[in-house]
Amino acid sequence: MNGDLDSTSFNKNYKVLKETADWLSSQNEPDIDQLVPKVEKAMKAYTICKDRLDKVQATLGQYFQPDGTVAESPALIEGEGRARKARKSSRPEPERDDEDLSL
Repeated sequence: MNGDLDSTSFNKNYKVLKETADWLSSQNEPDIDQLVPKVEKAMKAYTICKDRLDKVQATLGQYFQPDGTVAESPALIEGEGRARKARKSSRPEPERDDEDLSL
């Protein structure tokens, strides 16, 4: 496997997981001497990836409501990407006559 684990790089650790999975799936009879160290390294990589994903999810959770809508954030400045919820107009919509569609 390429490279050592890097506690700051999701991609490097994901690569360790992928390489381990590929190695395991290609084995007819796994080399027991290599199996334990590879699985131990993959489990450490998995923990790093999971922790990173949890941190990203927590950070993004600040900006999104549970229903998937974007939350208002006081840190965002009006006009520079501030999220706005669509408001219903107080004016009634004009009535449509679906039968009168002549052009």
